[in-house]
Amino acid sequence: MNETEFIIFDKSAIDKEVHAIDHGAIVYSHSGNARVRINFEYWDLSSKDVLIFFPGDMVKWEVVDDDFSAYVIRYSSDILRSASMNVEHAVYDSLKSDRRCGYEYLINEVVDSMFRIFKFYFTVEHYSMTDRIVALQLQVFFLGFYDYLLSNPREDLRSKGTQRSDELFNRFMDLLEHEYNKGHEVNYYADRMSITRRYLGIIVRGKTGMSPKHIIDEYIILRLKLVMRTSKRSLKQISHDFHFSDQTALTRYFRTHVGISPQQYRLK
Repeated sequence: MNETEFIIFDKSAIDKEVHAIDHGAIVYSHSGNARVRINFEYWDLSSKDVLIFFPGDMVKWEVVDDDFSAYVIRYSSDILRSASMNVEHAVYDSLKSDRRCGYEYLINEVVDSMFRIFKFYFTVEHYSMTDRIVALQLQVFFLGFYDYLLSNPREDLRSKGTQRSDELFNRFMDLLEHEYNKGHEVNYYADRMSITRRYLGIIVRGKTGMSPKHIIDEYIILRLKLVMRTSKRSLKQISHDFHFSDQTALTRYFRTHVGISPQQYRLK
């Protein structure tokens, strides 16, 4: 992928398999309905909905109508960092908890015009600074959203116990996103969070119905598939990057969870 990419998205363009992404994206739907799983939450899309993806997300499009269509702006991690350099981390927490960005006025007045701008610069010839244009437009969006949150704080109606569980689950997913190549076992994440393995299991099962180990393995496999599909790194290099003891251990782990060897996967 280039640093930025504008896509007119429909059912035919959708990867129906669960996969990890290495880029950020904003989807702006304009017809039909769809349901997508991001990590372990489900989001429904209909006309004029906005859904935000972050690098490292696990994505699976569960249901897509035949008439579903949307505009998508995709951007690299570097563009995302450039666009958000003046925005506090609170914005990401808010966006990740409300990925469908349910602020109708912001969508109508900002997002709609932003995508018209993207469509113009990506579909009219002779424009060569689209990466910079996207970064600046995203910066406007993030800053505007953050300013909106400051002026319109949302009430959190959840109980303290539920809020604490959500915070710990989000912490687990954040650690997994950034340290998946180091930690293959539940104890690694429990220790990093200063909680017991049992307590982490209760939190994760309560949120997803799955064990922490299942989620860890699924995420690592998706990241391994992404690396094998998008890079020419040798299996020896990949095993080192993912903290496997050697290439044999990587192959055994991959075959256990995928059913074929890494070599066979690369030949598919």
